[in-house]
Amino acid sequence: MAGGAAEGRHGFRGMSNMATTVDSTVESGVPESLERVLSGSVCILGVGNRHRRDDGIGSLIAKGLAGRRYAQAIDAGTVPENYLEMVARSRPDTVLVVDAVDFGGDPGEWRVLDPGAIALDGLSSHALSLRMAAEYLSARTQAHVALLAVQPADVGAGTELSDEVSQTMDFLEETLAHVLEEDRPCTS
Repeated sequence: MAGGAAEGRHGFRGMSNMATTVDSTVESGVPESLERVLSGSVCILGVGNRHRRDDGIGSLIAKGLAGRRYAQAIDAGTVPENYLEMVARSRPDTVLVVDAVDFGGDPGEWRVLDPGAIALDGLSSHALSLRMAAEYLSARTQAHVALLAVQPADVGAGTELSDEVSQTMDFLEETLAHVLEEDRPCTS
């Protein structure tokens, strides 16, 4: 594939220069991959099933960021397609979809990706609807749509996140709050 794209063992297609790994020893500072995609007014669309352990990370991040003045955060649960018009009505410049995605990384590793990079054979329990939702939102709003993908460790039944994904959630929530507080238009 052109442009440095690579196909992973799970059918993931993405740009290798967009990959970012988090570890609990990361110094303060905002990772460039996040700062680069979060411009203008931002809508965060959290996706996931909170009853499938790490699959709930997107939903939990959206819940943690909800009610803040600097970005609209929507917990779409397992049905992101039901929230597309709510996202479109907020007229964002950027839509950041947050979800657990099996891209073959280490548990808790995260990447900022183009949602079109999700192969239709499924890496996320919402792969087809996420890809279609991203295409729809991009066409409907002209917003830049990015996927913040977190590698799950365990998507079995349960409500607690694994230790690795829990640490990543705390880091990402704090980082997103920091980036979005800086000089952003207020969303309604």
